[in-house]
Amino acid sequence: MAKRSTASARDPTGCRPPRGVALAGFLLLACLPASSPSEATPPAVSRPQGLVQGTDAPGDTAAVALVARRTRCGGEPPVLLCSGALIAPDVVLTAAHCLALFGEAGPYEVFLGPTLHPKPGAPGPGGRFVRVTRAVAHPSYDPATHAWDAALLRLATPVEDVPPYRLPGGQDAPVAVGSFVRAVGYGDTKDAARPSGQRRQGQLQVTGVRTDAFQAGPSPAMTCVGDSGGPVLGGPEGNEVLWGLTVSGDVACRSEAVQVRVDALSDFLQPFLD
Repeated sequence: MAKRSTASARDPTGCRPPRGVALAGFLLLACLPASSPSEATPPAVSRPQGLVQGTDAPGDTAAVALVARRTRCGGEPPVLLCSGALIAPDVVLTAAHCLALFGEAGPYEVFLGPTLHPKPGAPGPGGRFVRVTRAVAHPSYDPATHAWDAALLRLATPVEDVPPYRLPGGQDAPVAVGSFVRAVGYGDTKDAARPSGQRRQGQLQVTGVRTDAFQAGPSPAMTCVGDSGGPVLGGPEGNEVLWGLTVSGDVACRSEAVQVRVDALSDFLQPFLD
């Protein structure tokens, strides 16, 4: 995850949500239940989480953090809801369950940068915030199974200086069992010395593929709480494609991650992009 530039305290962010948003956002991270897209799979936990056994991701500037819009444009810590992927200058793709607390009309903004929470002595977060003007969940999203767990966000201001992630095309081989993928997110790391809110990456290996989703196991990294909606990339270095979005996994963040397939979302993505 990466990106820099200090957000304006006014324009693109428009920091004015209802009272109590910060507390509500924290409760979402701690308490929101979820399950795997497969009805035959036992319930899993939603991933609104940095990556376990991951490393910093300075080059992934198109990975973003979805946060509850701040009541003031300074002086309060941002509340991490999920991660997301920039797929056009003014469009972010994330998980639909990330909108569960506030709904599609909720007060959201995205953060672009490597460090959501400022380090001691720093004047603020190491990046910028952009306000979300519209949020749309996939019409077939099923909260009980995580089927079609995807949502699109329209940004108030296009991010012209960040190359979006490349969407799958006809020339790209589909995700397959045994493939190695790279997940990026701002979530939990299970390491007290590395708190959430840092953009991180890690390698997983695909263990199962369906028409709408795929599963992956640690190799050696694993996604966790706060990584929901974050990009999962595959293909050759320098020409990676956005294969999936993290949507759920096991409670301990050790053995299984479930991703929605981006190549199965074209009917949902194209009208919004157009």
